[in-house]
Amino acid sequence: MVKGVTLETEGVRAAYDDVRDDNSETTYALLTYSEDNTTIRTEKTGSDYSEVLEVLNNESGGSMRAYCFLRVTTGDEMSKRAKFVLITWIGSDVPPLKKAKVSTEKTLVKKVVEIFSCEIQTSDIEDISLDKIVNEAKRCGGANYGTGK
Repeated sequence: MVKGVTLETEGVRAAYDDVRDDNSETTYALLTYSEDNTTIRTEKTGSDYSEVLEVLNNESGGSMRAYCFLRVTTGDEMSKRAKFVLITWIGSDVPPLKKAKVSTEKTLVKKVVEIFSCEIQTSDIEDISLDKIVNEAKRCGGANYGTGK
């Protein structure tokens, strides 16, 4: 176990399950660190991914470390599929030691957030626009045949 940082497992598991539930409108779970940096917890869940971008792109976003579990729909006119993406956000103003710790602390998150098609780690908000994420999920997802129309 990572010394000093714990995961609020019950809350994170509930948010993860909600995002994965086909009958739920929830498409994301945003996980952040507590103010004292000792706990990773669910900050918010919702169905409008732009809310996540607002949080990460606001004035404190540059100093944040966060994880987002996101459901996107991919496919073609023949079939639609839910794909799941794990985003790791490390703001550009995060001190080097905290940046380095993310790689080990992320293992706590991955003990609950186990199933996802692709993973993105960034400090650039442009890398996690919804269009780029959907394209990345398609690329990670394999076949995308369609009818060519």
